[in-house]
Amino acid sequence: MQSAVESRIFNVPSKATSKRQQSLPILLFLILLISILSSASVFAKSIEQQRKDYIAAKKALETKQYKTFGKIANTLKDYPLYPYLRYSYLLKRLWKVDDTEMIDFFKRYNDLPVANYLRTSWLKLLVKRGHWQTFLDNYLPQSDITMQCYQLQARIKTNNEVFLLEDTRSIWLTGKSLPPQCDPAFELLYKSDLMTNELVWERIRLSMQNNKVNLVNYLSKRLNTEYKALAKKWIQIHNNPYKYTNKPQFEDTIITREILTHGILRLARQDVPKAIKRLEELKNNFSFTPGELAEIERTLAVRAARKNSNLASQLLDQIDNYHVNDEVFHYRLRTALANQDWPILKKWTSGQAPDIDIELRWRYWHARALEETGEQTKANEIFAELAKERDYYAFLAADKVNSPYHMNHYPLPENKEEFERIKSLPAIKRAYEFFKLGQGYPARREWYHAESKLTTYQMQMAAALVTQWGWHDRAIFAMNRAKAYDNLVLRFPILFEDIFNKYAKKRNLDRSWVFGLARAESAFIEDVKSPAGALGLMQVMPRTGAMTAKKIGLKGFKTYKLTQAGTNIPIGTAYMKQMLDKFNGNMVLATAAYNAGPHRVTKWLPKKGCVAPDVWIEQIPFNETRKYVRRVLYFANIYDWRLGDKIKSMGERMTLVTANKKNKNVADLSCTAIKISDSRHIN
Repeated sequence: MQSAVESRIFNVPSKATSKRQQSLPILLFLILLISILSSASVFAKSIEQQRKDYIAAKKALETKQYKTFGKIANTLKDYPLYPYLRYSYLLKRLWKVDDTEMIDFFKRYNDLPVANYLRTSWLKLLVKRGHWQTFLDNYLPQSDITMQCYQLQARIKTNNEVFLLEDTRSIWLTGKSLPPQCDPAFELLYKSDLMTNELVWERIRLSMQNNKVNLVNYLSKRLNTEYKALAKKWIQIHNNPYKYTNKPQFEDTIITREILTHGILRLARQDVPKAIKRLEELKNNFSFTPGELAEIERTLAVRAARKNSNLASQLLDQIDNYHVNDEVFHYRLRTALANQDWPILKKWTSGQAPDIDIELRWRYWHARALEETGEQTKANEIFAELAKERDYYAFLAADKVNSPYHMNHYPLPENKEEFERIKSLPAIKRAYEFFKLGQGYPARREWYHAESKLTTYQMQMAAALVTQWGWHDRAIFAMNRAKAYDNLVLRFPILFEDIFNKYAKKRNLDRSWVFGLARAESAFIEDVKSPAGALGLMQVMPRTGAMTAKKIGLKGFKTYKLTQAGTNIPIGTAYMKQMLDKFNGNMVLATAAYNAGPHRVTKWLPKKGCVAPDVWIEQIPFNETRKYVRRVLYFANIYDWRLGDKIKSMGERMTLVTANKKNKNVADLSCTAIKISDSRHIN
């Protein structure tokens, strides 16, 4: 039976005329609903079409089909990436566009991250054309020295010389050579009263700090006889520190002590004992200040530690606590552990850490020193406090006192208003569009640009937003920049789970270790390429990828496929397995080998006996690898929690590091010297 609504819609007479008033609201609702659904469909189609049209417009511009480009671009004025079409057009036709077009673009879109590149290109063109006033009218502060010097030239050409000499002096005073575009302004500076021996000497100081001896030779020509002689001596001492620091015929002045300090530190690179001896000789004739001596002695101590000199411990111990910095602490720790000198380590780690960033590391090793010197109760008190934190050292400490790990996860409080405000920012919209178009570089550039203007709280909201998009690596970096470390869901996403699980199981690998390593390597950026050439999620080097693919019988391998999860993960996990097998299942060594190479790790093994893994890690010579191993092991624990697996102790993944069995001098491979009371407590 046909309803009253149907009758009315199709103009069919209805017997239910008495119900017309009741039916009308229903009819209007249906019409409105159809209208809304239709509009939504059109809008969804519209944004997809805009993306296609944007690509078409770019292609037309690249092929110089300017009419087609203009026609398409005019339909995209409300599309977030429309400014990029104008940018691309102006950049491509820079020689032909009118200055007014450029000025209009910067008036509208100067906030675009590429605007400065376009402006610089245009300003260089104005220089070639000699349009100096237009240059000045549109110049904005630049970091590029050449552009700064063009601006000085423009001021000279237009007689706009207020503070010109002062600005020129600021540019001139640097420890490196400057481009010829600066010469016109420098000629004025050389003729002015601002050019003094003291100013030239200041630049010589900066140049020597950069080892620019040729520049010092050039600059010394502008000095008077007295200063010129000092510059000559400095060059001699730089080139042959041992010879020319021997009984130097200098007056005792700030300048001569600086020159001699430079020589002592240069000599220390070659021979620390000789540098120490020479310093003692110079003290008889030169009144080095406490500050000068502290800087010299600190540098000598670090040099000795780097060279594994027998003098290292003594020199490091002589450094006043006031002058201990992160570098000194690292070498004190490394030296004490190498010598198994727990009493000296206890002394060095007493008191406050010099920097909050190393506080947990500092306190952990103080507790370890207490433990090794028989003060277990005091050690356990520190371990118990540390165990409340979430950190590599905190987890190690928790193992010591059988404490559960504290993940301390705090989700981001909901703020819909702020979330929507960030979502509506033009730069965020542009980043999203580039992301949807699969254009990673411009997407990241826009994201950085937007992020640079956000507060730390807004960065966290932006991280939540970008997580919704599925762009998880930006969320990781945003949370790090905001120093918002407690939202573990945003910072440790679970991505490519099926394929990671498949190959972790196939290779019999700890899947949390695999996730932790991939997170440390790439932050899950599938197509990332490192400066060294490593590719993809697990940062596989092309040569390693090819060799591993051959070993596992992976057919059709091509280097570019390493930027695809389907190739990268099978190869990366296979290489992890190779490293694990090579080092007899020792995850610490396998992790280090994945980063630095197995040949290096083999060289770093103890010569005899065995070493506790926490001790061995601290002695890894490469700063990057040392931090990497700690990070991967820590991340593995986080992923235990994120994946809902049983949280393993650090001790289950960190086993004793034994001597290289191929070393003929190894007489005893037993580890009886290291007490292990519990399989979890291998430290």
